[in-house]
Amino acid sequence: MPSTGSSDVAAQIAALLEKPYARFFGFEVLRAEPGAITLALAHRVEFQHAPGFFQGTVTTAMGEIAGSWSAATAAGSEHDTVVLEQSIRFVAAARGDRLIGVGRMIRKGKSISFAATDIFAEHHGERTLCAQLSLTARHSFLRTGGAA
Repeated sequence: MPSTGSSDVAAQIAALLEKPYARFFGFEVLRAEPGAITLALAHRVEFQHAPGFFQGTVTTAMGEIAGSWSAATAAGSEHDTVVLEQSIRFVAAARGDRLIGVGRMIRKGKSISFAATDIFAEHHGERTLCAQLSLTARHSFLRTGGAA
């Protein structure tokens, strides 16, 4: 993983990459700092709706994950972050060798934050914006020890 803005963010990203869904997708972290992350996802046959094209749900997942992880890194490792709402706009076909999700915090509150992701399809080294996702996330303090 590339260097990050802080050791806390690096630890958070390492923990997020160990989640089962993250292992399934196989994300590559290109950049991470508090409130911003860039992820890459290599094309696989399981992710396509036609040869060379990413399926819309995979594009949406990239947007949600990059956006929610940017919100999580802004909230800090003592918080759990869950997505409350999201909206995606597809603006071009997701044709390429990989997807790039550029997630960023738009506004951070005490418990509610807003984030957005630009999702690009990279084909032969050229990036085309294929979707934009916005989301609302809730942050709550992690509970430690004992039953909830």
